[in-house]
Amino acid sequence: MKTILSTLALLICTGLASADITVTGTGKIPYVPDTGYITVGVVGEGKTAADAWQKNREIVERLFAVLQKNGVALKDLQTTGLNVSPKYFYPKNEEPRLLGYTVSYDLKVTVRKLDDLSRILDELVLNGANRSMNIAFSSSEAEKLLDQARMKAVSEARRKAKLYANGAGANLGQVVSISDQSVAPLYRLQYEHVPASATKGLPIASGEQEMTVTVTVTYSLLPLALPEGGK
Repeated sequence: MKTILSTLALLICTGLASADITVTGTGKIPYVPDTGYITVGVVGEGKTAADAWQKNREIVERLFAVLQKNGVALKDLQTTGLNVSPKYFYPKNEEPRLLGYTVSYDLKVTVRKLDDLSRILDELVLNGANRSMNIAFSSSEAEKLLDQARMKAVSEARRKAKLYANGAGANLGQVVSISDQSVAPLYRLQYEHVPASATKGLPIASGEQEMTVTVTVTYSLLPLALPEGGK
């Protein structure tokens, strides 16, 4: 800090009009998530692509029925992946042999009532979800929380800039530039598939999270006004 103040003082004393200072400020707002996201996958295999497709389709239809029964709206469902690929066996020193086909399907689900999340996860697994499942948490008021974090970050940056300017014998001028970096993390967990008898009542805890914003602000520096008649 001594080096910063010495440099600023030198610039101000030499009358450099372009003297400025750049500082960072960080604002953090804690919150309890109220929205959950599930990513669930299904894989179907068959001797033909049509067989694999049909097996996959039957499972996906059951999953949609489960979600509808639990009050999940269609607007909260999004297909994020669909793939059909051949499955080969590679014997040593022989040509590959086609064993069949694999169809994979991935679905993203928004759950707006966290109390329903555990039950929905259990029922998805019981009804055929057979790929690694992930869950994440966020807030329905994420933008509002980010705005609060932004205000805290800007206030912190100004406090630091004013401290440095005063220590260097200068006044804080106007803002020259400002930029920010927002972090609104989705807390992710992986939900492993286990036998159906062990899936009932699996507790899910969202915990407390933080919205974080870091701003970088550059201020101009002005020389202190001399007392009237002073030199």
